Amino acid sequence: MHSLPEIQARFAATLRGDTESSAADVAGDGLPPAGRLRIYQHNSRAMFEGALERSYPVLRRRVGEAYFSQLARGYRQRHPSRSGDLHWVGEHFPEYLSGTLAGTGYEWLAELAALEWACESALVAAQSRPVGAEALSGLAADEIGGAGLRLQDSLRCIASSFPVLDVWRANQPDGDGQPVDLAKGPQCVLVSCGETGLELREVSATMLDFTRRLRQGTVLGEALDLSGMPIESVAGALGLLFEAGLVTDVWHRSPEQET
Repeated sequence: MHSLPEIQARFAATLRGDTESSAADVAGDGLPPAGRLRIYQHNSRAMFEGALERSYPVLRRRVGEAYFSQLARGYRQRHPSRSGDLHWVGEHFPEYLSGTLAGTGYEWLAELAALEWACESALVAAQSRPVGAEALSGLAADEIGGAGLRLQDSLRCIASSFPVLDVWRANQPDGDGQPVDLAKGPQCVLVSCGETGLELREVSATMLDFTRRLRQGTVLGEALDLSGMPIESVAGALGLLFEAGLVTDVWHRSPEQET
């Protein structure tokens, strides 16, 4: 007699393709056990691939249904669903594609997937009330460098070696669907979710690095130095973050933290 956890583990393995592992645990009742298991396998695979397709519609459109299904099957073997919430099925897909497509000339698809997953995760992130630039007005000039910005949870920073934002835009429902010249070069994107839905902004590599450091809790002065952003660009960078509603709080490092 096998324990319930053992039976469940075998059944899970069966859903991922091992047809025989659970046959002994299934009552026939007019249909061969293997036949019953194939029904479950088919439904499980269809739900998994359907969830992946909904998270990566642009990628699926670019590679075609057959190849996307092939990628999905390989991905599912490596990263089976660990949650009852199918939204998270695709969390590791960009990482999987990065390894699978390395050296093929199609590495850009992994970076496109990273942008699509950033969109998916931004959509379900918590939204906080933004603050305006006046939140900095209470700080003395010599205090601003030690101030930090708390940014929206939905904010994602994507750096790509390819024009992935152009590809993403061309393959939206209102896009033209035309191929994008990958020789155009890198694109950096800030992804967030505002009141009207997803917001994607192309920014410079310096602005992306500056924003990423702020998001990690680095104070303004250090983020400026580490990103290499010119001092004359700071006002514009901060203006973008505040005007886009991406700043939710301004904090200041205590004297104890500075020593």
